[in-house]
Parts: sequence; structure tokens; C-alpha cells
Amino acid sequence: MIGCTSLVLNASDKTSVLARTMDFTIEMAENVIYTPKEKKITSSYGEDSFYISKLAFIGMGMQMPDGPVTFDGVNQAGLTAATLYFPGYASYKKVKEENRLAVSPDKIISFVLANCETNQEVRRAFETDITIVDRPNPVLGLTTPLHYIFMDKSGNSLIVEPTENGIKIYDHSIGVMTNSPDYPWHENNLRNYLSINPHQYQTVNWLGKTLQPFSQGSGSFGLPGDYTPTSRFIRAAFLKNFIEKPKDEIQTINAAANILKSVSIPKGIVLTQENKSDYTCYSSYMSAQTQSYYFATYGNQRIRKVSLTEKLLSHPDYLSFPVKNNEDILNLN
Repeated sequence: MIGCTSLVLNASDKTSVLARTMDFTIEMAENVIYTPKEKKITSSYGEDSFYISKLAFIGMGMQMPDGPVTFDGVNQAGLTAATLYFPGYASYKKVKEENRLAVSPDKIISFVLANCETNQEVRRAFETDITIVDRPNPVLGLTTPLHYIFMDKSGNSLIVEPTENGIKIYDHSIGVMTNSPDYPWHENNLRNYLSINPHQYQTVNWLGKTLQPFSQGSGSFGLPGDYTPTSRFIRAAFLKNFIEKPKDEIQTINAAANILKSVSIPKGIVLTQENKSDYTCYSSYMSAQTQSYYFATYGNQRIRKVSLTEKLLSHPDYLSFPVKNNEDILNLN
């Protein structure tokens, strides 16, 4: 299964970052792919459906013969995007709607980054331009159940969930997303944690005894610590709400990385029914303002970056930036 946690974080200087973990049973961090403008990209498996990319973008993914499959990324307009697992809830059309482009679920991020500049354009794409069709990925042999989070330069997020009752779009979310259940369930579940806060419990008197809290952190007592999507959502929301506001892009990346530590899964801690380890393959951080893609991997925790520089944007073809997963240790003597 794919886990994953995502959140939007904004800085005092108006920097906006979409951050996420990618949790899976196989290595997903192999290449950061650059896709230029004016590329013909197939939008759905097994169909003669395609589009021409209007915007260049970068993101973690796989380069397929008919175009990239992008897990998350940022385009030259500063739109950022990520896809997360949505089992038991995701539902797709069997055939495309009239006058719409058929798009396979795992090709949605590539389509949006290649064609949209703002959250408003993303909304319009889902409402009028495309149909998410049930077409299996030929490599995996299945159609992955997914939902999506987007953020543009405004720093606001847009959550899109394909369900059996149609496409649900949430543009007034708290900017946090994990996996199933659906987003409204997660937001409602926050009401169970109203007492959680960063402050310490006050000393109380019980039965003639003065009782003091043990050490620090008593205000966060009851914060769920397991790795289920529901608990990861609560931890990410709590930390996002109370973390010290970052001042600039680097501080925002640092703050987001520290939040994601609380939801990252070490190997061996979450095992599937097939006894495979579901772990955090990588974490990524996408800046809308500088169109930069930052990432760190399970095997190499150093944060690396690829940016849509003028030089890169002038490149007319696909480029792949291979990911090195050997730990990068700084020797001080």
C-alpha cells in the first residue's frame, strides 16, 4: 500500500511550500524528471488520448515511453501538486465524458502541472476538461486509488477526491492530507483533540496532595502516535498549527522537514499482509515562489534541490536527475 502525508506551510515573507512523505513498499525515489513545454504526452493507458504540455515542470516520478508519471512536483507558474493513496474511497469513470480528455489516475499530476497555473484553473480542469478513467498502470497491473492536493503561489491548497458520488473539491481545507477516509472525515475528527496544545498542565490539588506534571510536553498528552492515516493527519495538523512561523524559504523547508519527521515510517515498523515493509521512501518540499523541488530520501537524508532555472527551462527535451540513496555524511575531522 501507499501511505503518505502532505501539508502546506507558509512563511512570513509569503513563501509557500507543499511538503509530503511518500510511503510505499518499494523504492519510489529514483529520478527527478524535468518535462519541458510543447511535449506530446499520452494522458491515459490503452487509449489514443494526449495533450501538448503548455508549462514545464519538475517532480519525482518515472519516465514512460508515452510521457512521465509524476508523483509530485512544481511547474514554472509556481503550481505545486502531490498524489496520495486513497483506498476504499477512490472511484473512477469507466468511459470518458463527452468533450473531455481521458486521464488515468496516476497521470493526473503530470496533466495538471503541464496545463494549469492556479488553483482556479485546476478546479476548472476537473469540473469541465478531464475525466479520470479507470485504466490500470501496465507496470503495476492495477488502477491505483488516489486523491490529490494542489497549492499555487497564493499559498492556498486545493484538495481533489474522486469518489463514487463524483469529484469532490475542497478549497477551504486546513492544508493537510493523508489517506482514507475522505477529507471531511479527517477534518471532523480534529474535534476529538480540542484539548491538545503546546502548553504544560498546571499544578493541581487532589485529596490534599499537590500534583505536578512529569517534565515537559504534558499539553500534548493524548496526541496519537501510531502510523494510521487518521493519526498521521492529527499529528501533522497539530504541528502545523502550533509550529513557530518560518521567515523564509529555507526556514519553511526546515520546519516542514521537522513536521514530517513525526509521520515518517522507518523500515520494519509497518508491515503489509505480504510481510513487506511500508516505509517512507522520500520526503519532498515544493516551493511555489522559486519553482524549486527539494527532497530527501530514506537512504540519504541530506536535502537536495532541483530548480526550474532559466537554463533548465531552455532545455527542449526531457531530463532525468538520478537520485543517490547512499547516506551523505559530512566528516568534520
